[in-house]
Amino acid sequence: MECRHLLAPAAAGLLLVAGARARADDAVGTRTLQVAGGDFPALVMVVPGEQAGFGPDVLPGCDRIRARRLDELAPGWRTRVARVELDCEDTLADDARDALTAVTARAMVVPDRVQMAGQPVAEVRLMDSQRWGDHQYVVDAPYATAAPALRRFIEDTCRQRTLAQEMPPGSCTMVEADAGFYLPRDDAGGIWIHADPDDANRTLYVEAWAD
Repeated sequence: MECRHLLAPAAAGLLLVAGARARADDAVGTRTLQVAGGDFPALVMVVPGEQAGFGPDVLPGCDRIRARRLDELAPGWRTRVARVELDCEDTLADDARDALTAVTARAMVVPDRVQMAGQPVAEVRLMDSQRWGDHQYVVDAPYATAAPALRRFIEDTCRQRTLAQEMPPGSCTMVEADAGFYLPRDDAGGIWIHADPDDANRTLYVEAWAD
């Protein structure tokens, strides 16, 4: 009996703390998340395997890849994503020599919960394989509206990073390319802004690389 009396207040305290944390998470989730690029949430998980390989070029097959549940997303995204979709294909590279695992994950964002450069983000798309990566924020605004704000934001962020890291001054000016704008990061890829080819009312912010 005494044990129950001692444990009851402790249990009640734990419930109060858990409730407070849940309410705090809900309150945070109602605010708009500002994304800046390079901060894409992880949308898939790898199921452990007995003969799993290791290394930067090792990607498991589709049988070991699944979409994350909402409660498995990063804390800032759990209340801002409506659902996660996954498409995975075990295929071959263009030269038909190497096996590839092509993963496309999409997160549908709750309206008015995520912004980039003041523009609403409607979707996150992550496309990856052993030979390429293509990560996108889908902005819910036409190119003519979103592109100037995104371009200004990207160039300002580039200049701030250059100053903060005391790097040699480089070009932070996006150039026109493929009916959009492009900022190279290295020899493998860079940042693009262009209209969504599938929806004229949306604009894509893209970070991509290819081997």
